Amino acid sequence: MSNLLDQTNFFFDHQRLLGQRFCAILPRPFPEDSFYHEIGELDANKEKESLDRHLSASMGKLSLKDRETALEEVHGIVKNDREDVAFLQSKLQAMEECLSSIKRGTVYEKAEAIDPYFVSSREIRLLFLRGNRYDPQAGAEQLIKHFDRKFSLFGSEKLTRNITLYDLDDNDRMCLESGFCQILPQKDVAGRAILLILPGLRPDLDVQHGLRAMYYLCMTTLQESEEIQKKGIVKLAYAVGRYKTRTNEAGLAQVAQCVSSTPFPLGGMHLCFNASDYLEYVCYRAIILALPTSAAAKTRTHFGTHMDCLYALRGYGIVEGSLPLSQITANPLLHNHMTWYENRIKVDLNPVKPHTVSSSHETLVRKQDSENGDVTATFVCPSLTRKIEPRWGDILVSRLIATLLTLAKTRLNFPKFGRQHQVHPGNIRLKKLLMDHSAEYEAIDGKKGKMAFAQNFVTQMKASGSRFLTFDQDIEAWTEVCDKRARNKVSKTIRNSRRYNS
Repeated sequence: MSNLLDQTNFFFDHQRLLGQRFCAILPRPFPEDSFYHEIGELDANKEKESLDRHLSASMGKLSLKDRETALEEVHGIVKNDREDVAFLQSKLQAMEECLSSIKRGTVYEKAEAIDPYFVSSREIRLLFLRGNRYDPQAGAEQLIKHFDRKFSLFGSEKLTRNITLYDLDDNDRMCLESGFCQILPQKDVAGRAILLILPGLRPDLDVQHGLRAMYYLCMTTLQESEEIQKKGIVKLAYAVGRYKTRTNEAGLAQVAQCVSSTPFPLGGMHLCFNASDYLEYVCYRAIILALPTSAAAKTRTHFGTHMDCLYALRGYGIVEGSLPLSQITANPLLHNHMTWYENRIKVDLNPVKPHTVSSSHETLVRKQDSENGDVTATFVCPSLTRKIEPRWGDILVSRLIATLLTLAKTRLNFPKFGRQHQVHPGNIRLKKLLMDHSAEYEAIDGKKGKMAFAQNFVTQMKASGSRFLTFDQDIEAWTEVCDKRARNKVSKTIRNSRRYNS
């Protein structure tokens, strides 16, 4: 009992950190334009029968072999496909031919013009080939949809790079923190990952914030796990009790588009609803009708109480204790999800090496540091070099007014007052860390000793993933400064902190 109370208290604390109240996850009236106001109970029964027939008919549209495979996969029986090098190469070549015939005028073609090396990378192609069970045509079509969806969610600026946690705004991260969508640490009996969606936990924000959070969660999970790419995933939408859907049918239609453009090899899809809550089921019509035939054949619906749904899921390989819900009260248990979120913050703080390609069109840019006379030489190829962008963990080093004007044009959102580089999260973190070590710095005698302290601190910051960046006006891009400039930044920050706090 005490364990249950501790877990419940953790949830309450988490909700307060998000600036929300616990009552926000309870069922609330739907918007006036919601599908609930457009259909009556009698029509809901008819729509349910229609959707049931649609799901049943999807099985009949499959060949006998595909039908057996679908039944095995939905019940947790998985056959591991062995990837032969020659087999993969032939499928990738066929996928390339399919893309060449359908990409004209699409966002994919636009992305390819911006950065062909990112778009045509083997990793991305394999992602969509495996996600469609090695069907080149289906993989090519989904890749086109994926870039369309990515453009609508993030715009052209982030089209040709992997999305990180710091590409999300505060509301996106609030949705991600809430746990409304999460990859469970426990797998099903076949060893497949489980994507859980708890619609009622999503904060009361625009659906786009939830979609961006879901995109980040799904794509990072796929890109970092070859096992999931091969084995597949089980999707579970749990709209029972307090987790009832908050989104109307129009919002669920956008969710359907996002789901259809994500290259998850689907092992099964389960939709759980309250007993006889056919209105809720019908609201998922957009998602169900958007499913391809093979996915619809693996979709199962469950109606009943919390315990009823848990018992029904056991028959499909989702064992008790897999869901982050207390067994009796169904309270959300978010400890594992918050641990995952904290780990993602650490992972995304690590710097990514710039993508550079040797070319005869490269130009050598030499720059002399105005403060210490150091000369740095950089090869720059504007069309092929991916520019460094400041991240939240980076430290901005510059006293130039032009840099402040440039910050306003970047993707980072800074307040409109004060010296903007000083309120950058990385600079604030540096200042707090140095304040904790200020006494140790003051106790050091001599300039060489303090210089060694500053150098050691710079080394530790870089090891943690932070970069010391300045804006180079000659090439109009952010670049990393030399160690001497970084040491000066550390020493100056300590001196300023001492002066302002004395």
